[in-house]
Formats: sequence, structure tokens, C-alpha cells
Amino acid sequence: MRDLYVKTPQALEALLAELRRVGYEIKDLRKDEFRADRGVPVSEMEEKGWSLWYASLPDIRHGKCKSCGSVISVAGVRFHGHKCEICGEVTYYDLVDGSTMKFVFLNNRERNFLSPKLKMRVKRWDVEQEDIYFYYEFLEGGLSVVTGNQATAYLNENKRLWQVIEEDGQKLLKVRYSLYWDRDTAAIEAYDSYGHYWNHSIVKIWDGKEYGELDHLPIPESMNIFETWHWSPLQATPYLHERILSAAGQVSDKGYYYQDGRSFFMASEWKEMAKFVRHFTVLNGDRFDDAWPKFRSSGPGGIDDLAHFCHGNPVVENRPNIGNILVAASKLIEGKPLTESEITEAVRGVESEEGVDLIRGFLGKKR
Repeated sequence: MRDLYVKTPQALEALLAELRRVGYEIKDLRKDEFRADRGVPVSEMEEKGWSLWYASLPDIRHGKCKSCGSVISVAGVRFHGHKCEICGEVTYYDLVDGSTMKFVFLNNRERNFLSPKLKMRVKRWDVEQEDIYFYYEFLEGGLSVVTGNQATAYLNENKRLWQVIEEDGQKLLKVRYSLYWDRDTAAIEAYDSYGHYWNHSIVKIWDGKEYGELDHLPIPESMNIFETWHWSPLQATPYLHERILSAAGQVSDKGYYYQDGRSFFMASEWKEMAKFVRHFTVLNGDRFDDAWPKFRSSGPGGIDDLAHFCHGNPVVENRPNIGNILVAASKLIEGKPLTESEITEAVRGVESEEGVDLIRGFLGKKR
């Protein structure tokens, strides 16, 4: 477990002192402003097993300029046109000659998932004049991206928002596009873009050593700390499995997972849960160690098996999830068979409020 579960006040005092010595900043979550705004009393935090301390390593993320090799501030390093404070070279451009952008025109009409979009190649972005110039060609780009006559028709529907110019013998589409995008004044809204210019990397520096952005440090970068003496040991209730899953960083809602039986829970997750079971519940830790290797590895199946180990009549959450609609639709399009559970959960998803909104969005209908 990355989080720490402390058994006594004396152990907590020693732990916090050691973490501060190593270099962690410690935040007392009893005084957290967000929790205070919600009016949560400290007694409730303690009794319900909320994390009460948060430890994090401060100021470990930095930028690194590829031109001069200097370690620089990470603030703004990935903002279009940002310059290295040491050598003055640009560290990042969001759009350059050859970048591609998928976008829609902002014409005050209601849009849905299938509304037309354009994908075009960027010539340049004049941030001072707040104009972007595209090569006058329509690229293919997946669902709802239009090309050919459809793209021309879409342009004509929005002709007040662009103009065609010629530059060095090339036909370009000129559109207003500000560095500081504002829906009220913008002509287009970008969905995605590719082909950025990177002249920096992100590094982490700890204890005098440099690590890559995705590298793991020898110690956790952050952790939550729990005072277990307020609530441990947990009794065998219909909801105990939720606490055990949460302690291992897992979701207890069966609807969250794939419904086709594919593996999700690995031995490492079960072993993390086993630690929690042994130390912080009334359940028999030896029995759990013998039982979990026989649990199903799928998300829904594993949750059911754990829940029934914890209590004879558990209450297991299984909320409708629109993700199950999308997975089922994708498999049908690809000609793949659906399991009975996938069909059931896709139907439940369609019948849910979120599912109705999703379908209406596809069809472009209002409530």
C-alpha cells in the first residue's frame, strides 16, 4: 500500500517526525479547507476512517531545456512560445508548420457527437494578430470528420468565420484563434491537435539525483496517512468489502469494470487487501490468504467473491455505467460476440439517466 495505516498515536508521532526529516511536507487534513467548507466534523473524519494526514515531497518537478541543458522552472514550460529563462530558446510550441488540428466552428448551433468537424494541417499561428492559417486541404480524421464536398458545405455554412487568402502561391484558410481562448469571442473550438514542438523535458529531482518524468523515486512522492485506532478493527458488515477494496486503491462498483470476464485483479492487489484484512478487520487473515487465490480475477466476479467472504449477505454496488454501452456498441460494430453480462449491463446503461442523455446527444435532441 502506498498509503500508511498507523496503529497508535505514539507510532504516528514517530512517523511524522521521520517523514519531515526525509523531506516530506505534512498537511493536517483535519484543517483542510475543502473539508471545512463541506462542514465535515473531525469526529466524523475519524470514525469513518478518512485520511487525516497527507505527506508529499515538495518542489521535485522541474523543466529541463534541451537547448542548454539547464534545469528550469516547470511553470509555463508547456505553454505555446514559452522561453527558457537561462538561454532564451523556446521550450514549446503547441502548433507549428505541419501540425494538425481537429476543430468545429462556433456558430451558436446545438452540436452533438456526430456534428461535422474539420481536420486540417496548420501553416502557422500568428498569436499577436490572433489568427491561425491552415493549408486549404481536408484531412481524414475518424468519426464525424468531414472531407470533400461535405467539408466544403460545412465551410460555406460558416463563411462569416473564415476567409481564404493566397500566400506564396498557396491557398490558406485564415481563422481567428487566440492564445487565450474564449468561447464568447472564438471562431473555432479545437478538439485535439498533434505535431507539437518540444524543446524541453520534465524531470524530477530528489536527494540530488535526477529522474525522468515517469520514473519512480526510491520513496513515494505522496501518501495519505490514516489513524486506525479510531475505527479498527472493522466488523464483518455487508459493506466491509468496500473498505478493503478502497485500501488497495480499487473501485467497489461492479458496473465500473469490463463485463466480459477478462482479468483485472492481480495477485499484487489481493496481497494488498490481505494486509488490510489481517491488521484492520475482525476477519481471519489466514483464511483470507487461503481463499483469495480461488477468487475470480474479473472485476465483477472478484468483487462478488470478496464481498461474500466478508459477509453472508453483502450489499454490492452495481451502478449502470455508460462505458458498458460504448464497449458493447464497439464490439457489435466489430462483429464480436457479447457475453450475457455485457448485454445486461449495456441495457441497464441505456435505461439510466446518463444513458438517455448519451443517446440524445448522439441524436442531437434536447430533453
